[in-house]
Amino acid sequence: MDAPARVDDATHGRGLRALGIAAGAILLAAALSYVPGLDRYRPWAWGEPVPVVRLYAPTETEAVVVASGDPDEHAIETALADPVIPPTPATPEVTPEGPRVRIDPSELEGIAREIEDASGHAMDAFYAQLERTALHEDEAITRIAHFGDSTIALDGITMTTRESLQLRFGDSGHGFVLAARGLLPYRHFQVRHETGGNWRMFDLTHMGLSDGRYGLGGVQVRSASGASAWFATDDDDETRVGHSVSSFQILHQRHPRGGELEYRVDEGEWQTLDTESATVEDGAHRIDVPEGEHRLSIRTAGHGETRLYGVVLERGGPGVVYDSLGIVGARASRMLGFDPAHLRTQLAQRETNLVVIAFGGNDADDNRDEEDFFETFRQVAHLVREARPEASCLLFAPLDQAERDARGRVVTLGPVPRIVSAARRAAEAEGCAFFDTWTAMGGEGAMGRWFRRSPRLSSGDFRHATPAGYRVIGNMFYRAILSGFADYLAREHQDAPAAQ
Repeated sequence: MDAPARVDDATHGRGLRALGIAAGAILLAAALSYVPGLDRYRPWAWGEPVPVVRLYAPTETEAVVVASGDPDEHAIETALADPVIPPTPATPEVTPEGPRVRIDPSELEGIAREIEDASGHAMDAFYAQLERTALHEDEAITRIAHFGDSTIALDGITMTTRESLQLRFGDSGHGFVLAARGLLPYRHFQVRHETGGNWRMFDLTHMGLSDGRYGLGGVQVRSASGASAWFATDDDDETRVGHSVSSFQILHQRHPRGGELEYRVDEGEWQTLDTESATVEDGAHRIDVPEGEHRLSIRTAGHGETRLYGVVLERGGPGVVYDSLGIVGARASRMLGFDPAHLRTQLAQRETNLVVIAFGGNDADDNRDEEDFFETFRQVAHLVREARPEASCLLFAPLDQAERDARGRVVTLGPVPRIVSAARRAAEAEGCAFFDTWTAMGGEGAMGRWFRRSPRLSSGDFRHATPAGYRVIGNMFYRAILSGFADYLAREHQDAPAAQ
């Protein structure tokens, strides 16, 4: 009766020893995975959920569960919806002291970040013009020029901010569009634009021109003959702005070998614009049309070389015009390729009231220290301030830029916090305002969280947002502008606060 028991005990002992050996081997393998270079094989790393617990946590394909009361998430959820906008253009309130502009607190609901202004007056020139627009003074138009990289070239952020400002203060036209875009991922919403024929392109990103005359949008196009383009108001019934124009402007260069450009409005007669000149000069040929839906067609006609910067669509005020000036692939330093006098002329032709500088996405690939980034952004801000001292200046921090690490986690690129800090310091040094886009969207690791959200807000490259993500950022920026404007009104009219 005892023998079988002894056999069972022996078998049980061997099983335990085998289990112990297997467990030891697993523990040894796990320990070895912490040797540098074997990161992806580690069963756990600092900052990750506990291995067993994470089996029950959301994966990267699941929607993020929003914690109630989280201010960042509340701002994002609010920004996904259209902001509260009074009837267009909002009617000033009549008081015994005269008309006043009011910003209702409901218009600022869910604001993510305020515009930072170390001087306290960096945005005053812009806000003063916006107040004239809001008061309907002399059909006042407020104009914004927003420079940036591919994030701006896609027009998602700028389209959202443009539409909200125009619905709130009046639609004075779409603004600037490149004459031709070639194969660039360059897009404009709420306007129609097509090109044909052979245009040669020279852009700031590749620095192909020795004289720095790239035009307002950072791209100059040339053709002797056979090239064409057309620009028209929006014909989509679902869009709320962009359906009307009362003037076109052809921004071009006059030079000794200038050619003839032909243009016509709708199906009218072709007209000729001669671009020959004894000296190199920037030109702006204005074409007035009856208010309404129109199409401008252009074509090069030979007899020299035509050089174009872009076409502007505007209509009478009061209202806002928002020029989206994205330069695909550009780092901040590429702005320094502009000839300063040329940039001054371009901004003067547009009568710009606010210049926004939005770079850093491509700079995030450069492992530079903060002082190097600071000096670059400071020089760019200085260039803009010198080119248009009458206007306000604002540096717009980059979106979070991220990548997957060896363990597959989406992590912020190391240079991003340094770039944000450098841009903030540069803004303060040059008397510009600053909008912290990175912190507004959540800061460290934001792209990974935006990718896991539903709806998804980050694209799979973790460098760009989805259309919904760009709408969030555009709405955040709009609310920040409106909040700063409300503060300006309260400061300027302390007897009648702007927001109540």
